[in-house]
Amino acid sequence: MKKTASLLALACVIAMTGCTPKEEVTEEKTARTVQTAAVTTGDISSDFSYSGKVAASREVSVVPTIAGKVTGFGYEVGNSVGAGAVLFTVDSTDLQNNLRSVEANYDATKLQVDNAKTTLESNQILYDEGIISKSDYDKLKLAYDTAEANLTSIQIQKENLEKNIADCSVTAPISGVISARNVEIGSFASQSQPAYTILDVSSVKVEVGVSEQMVNEIAIGDTVNVLLTAVSPDPLQGKVSTISPSASQAGTYTVKITLDNSRGLLKPGMLAEVRFITDSSSDTMILPRDAVITKDGEVYVYVVENNIAKKVPVETGIESGENIEIISGLTTDMQVVVKGQTYITDGEEVNVSNPEEDVLRVPVEGAQVQSEGE
Repeated sequence: MKKTASLLALACVIAMTGCTPKEEVTEEKTARTVQTAAVTTGDISSDFSYSGKVAASREVSVVPTIAGKVTGFGYEVGNSVGAGAVLFTVDSTDLQNNLRSVEANYDATKLQVDNAKTTLESNQILYDEGIISKSDYDKLKLAYDTAEANLTSIQIQKENLEKNIADCSVTAPISGVISARNVEIGSFASQSQPAYTILDVSSVKVEVGVSEQMVNEIAIGDTVNVLLTAVSPDPLQGKVSTISPSASQAGTYTVKITLDNSRGLLKPGMLAEVRFITDSSSDTMILPRDAVITKDGEVYVYVVENNIAKKVPVETGIESGENIEIISGLTTDMQVVVKGQTYITDGEEVNVSNPEEDVLRVPVEGAQVQSEGE
C-alpha cells in the first residue's frame, strides 16, 4: 500500500514538471562587419613591361687595310677617342722604299713625255707643210701617247702607294670609348681579327622582345619609361627608335629604345626594365580592383549609407595592378565597401569597422583625398 502511494506521488511530480512552459529563446541578428574606402581621384595607366640590357648605340670593329707589324699604339681600353685619332701604326718601310722607286720612274717617264711632246709639236709643222709623211707623223704621235699612258700608270701606282702608307696609321672611324685592344708593339695586325673595338655611348639602346599581342600597341617615337636600378631608383625617359617587322625565332618582335647618355652613367650590359604605357587617364576616380564585383553580367560595387549596403552599378575603365578606374556610377563623396563585399546583399545592414580612425584610403600614388571633417 505504501509502495503504491509512493508511485502515485512520483507520477504527479513528473506530470507537473512536464506541464511547466518552456522559455522562448530569441536569437539577435548581428550585422556583418565591412571596411570601406573613399572614392579617390588620381592618375592611372595600363602598361606592360619587358626586360632587356643596355647596349651602345654603335659598335665598330677596327681592322687595318694594310697588314703588317705594329710599331706603336695610342689608346687603352676605357679611353675616350675622337674620330680621326690615330689608334696604332703598322710598319711601312717596304712601302716607303717602293714609293721612292716609283717616284724615280715617274720622273724619268715624265721627261720622256715632255720630249715626245716637243718632238711631236715640232714635226706638226713639217707634216702640215707636207715635208714628212703621215706614217712618220703617226709614229711620233704614238710615241707621245705611249709615254703619256706610261706616266698615267706610274701616277696611279704612286697614289696607291701613298694611300697605303697613309693607311699604315690606323685611325678611329667614330668617336667613342675603347672597349677592346688586340694589338701589341711587334705583333702582326691583319684583317682576320679586329685590332680595336670602339663603342659610341653618347646615346645607348635597350633591346626587348615584345609579344605579338603587344607589338601593335607600340609606335616609333613613343616615349617609354626605362628603369635601371643600377643608375637611378626613378625611371628614365627613352624613345622607341625601331620596331622589327618580323618575329624572331623565339616568336617575339625586337623593339629598340634609345636613351640619352650625355652624363655617361649608362653602361653597356646593365639590366633594364622597359615599361610601355598603352592607355592612361588623369584626375579620374580610382578604386581598389577587389572592390568591384562582376557577376551575372553585372559590374557593381557596394556603398554604405547610414550603415546600409547599397548595390551601385558602375562602368570601369583602365586596370593597373591593384587599382581600377571608375568611369561612371560613383561620386567622390561615397564610401565603397572594400572588404566583406562578397558576403553582403543589397539593402543589408552592415557594421563599418575600418582599421584606422579615419576612413580607409585607397593607396594610389598622386591621388587627391580629403580627410573626414574637411
